[in-house]
Amino acid sequence: MGLSKVQIQLQPERHFPPSTNLSLGHTLAKKLGIHDHSMMIKFGSSVGTASLWFTNQKNHILQCSPQLAEQLLIPPYSSMYARFDNRSIRLRIGPLLGILIDTKVTDQTKTPFGPMTNFLEECSKAGRKHGIQVAVLSPNALNIEKRQMQPWIYQENKWMKAILPLPDVIYNRITSRRVEAKKDLQKKLNILRSFYRIPIFNETFLDKLQVHRLLSTDPKTAHMLPETYIFHKQQLKKMLSQYPILYLKPTNGSLGKGIIRLVRKPYQIFYQSSIANGTITLKFRTMAECLKAVTERIGRQSYIIQRGLNLATFGGRQLDFRVLAQKNRWGTWSITSMVARIANHQHIVSNLARGGTIRKASDVINELNLSKKPTSQELRSTALTIAQSFDRLAEGHFAELGIDLALDKRGKIWLIEINSKPSKTDDSVINPTLSTRPSVTRLMNYIHFLMGIRPSISQHTQSRKGRKR
Repeated sequence: MGLSKVQIQLQPERHFPPSTNLSLGHTLAKKLGIHDHSMMIKFGSSVGTASLWFTNQKNHILQCSPQLAEQLLIPPYSSMYARFDNRSIRLRIGPLLGILIDTKVTDQTKTPFGPMTNFLEECSKAGRKHGIQVAVLSPNALNIEKRQMQPWIYQENKWMKAILPLPDVIYNRITSRRVEAKKDLQKKLNILRSFYRIPIFNETFLDKLQVHRLLSTDPKTAHMLPETYIFHKQQLKKMLSQYPILYLKPTNGSLGKGIIRLVRKPYQIFYQSSIANGTITLKFRTMAECLKAVTERIGRQSYIIQRGLNLATFGGRQLDFRVLAQKNRWGTWSITSMVARIANHQHIVSNLARGGTIRKASDVINELNLSKKPTSQELRSTALTIAQSFDRLAEGHFAELGIDLALDKRGKIWLIEINSKPSKTDDSVINPTLSTRPSVTRLMNYIHFLMGIRPSISQHTQSRKGRKR
């Protein structure tokens, strides 16, 4: 299969000889292995017939007639890969990557996607470098009947609306469980997945109890899991009698929302609940009073009860390590980045959305006053084992996981949580000086893997002077 990165240019119909609609130079045709003058051409879900005209130009430009461009819904002046399969006589342009979001697009020209804007802009620019057309779309932008979508694309340093065919791949970045669970969206995704055979990765949020049950079946990960049960009143009473600290968490929660910490002291129990601007603390003299307050707070929501651990802290604050695991150009798991997250002094969780801060993980580990502690590499290796185990045991297609690890005061590594929608906002970036964060580059490499593109390593040599999540 011939492969080359090309520039797409539109030319008026009069530019083409009769009965032709696509021109390219002999040099590019030779590189792609093209000898035929007529073939199928495909972009996303669009298919057309290309009638070729070979020129003497020695560039990597595909000149397309307006009629063919309109048929394919291909954006002008885009930079993508062209792949020619001489067995099926088919020329494929792309890949076309759809990034599915639920952010309400605003009229703000600099930040139309709110805190996700810079990440999506990086994806679009990196996509162009990697021969991938990136399209940002909401669930409503998908029109299955017309085999089209109406996404936003980044061209000429600005975001603009476009009409494109259905994508080759979908990266699910929806951050609302409510939006993701809507029947209309799930129906669309099922059709795209089953009928159009479109890979959709990170296709769903994770359930904390399900993740715990999966990983508890693997000896490689079971020993890292805190004791965890589904919430009910009698189980809470039993565990509160056994352990001095418990955490209660929504099974479908994220960003530290809804977490409750119970601390049992002689003659009283402290109830701490995380809210947007701090922590509410209540004191109860009896277990019955505490149980009543907890059950009223939880109501009918699904919660888990987790044994509290004697965890290492940093400056008296809660501490954990967020490790970003991603699938790479070979389709295997690798570790992209790791940061230490330190809780705000007013919060019981370290999430950045709750006022936490990030620091370089190795610096924090070096400063921890523990007699025995793992190295940064041991933390990364542990996270890699967890990602591999989860991927083997879980249903669905995942290519990116935020893995939260913590250390107890003996230096043992514990798994706190796995997140299938790790943060992409600017406050999660530890090195903002790089133009493209390594996680974006790795994302593009994985798209190549899914599409069977094998560019040379030299095409994607990246500067490694710093790290940016």
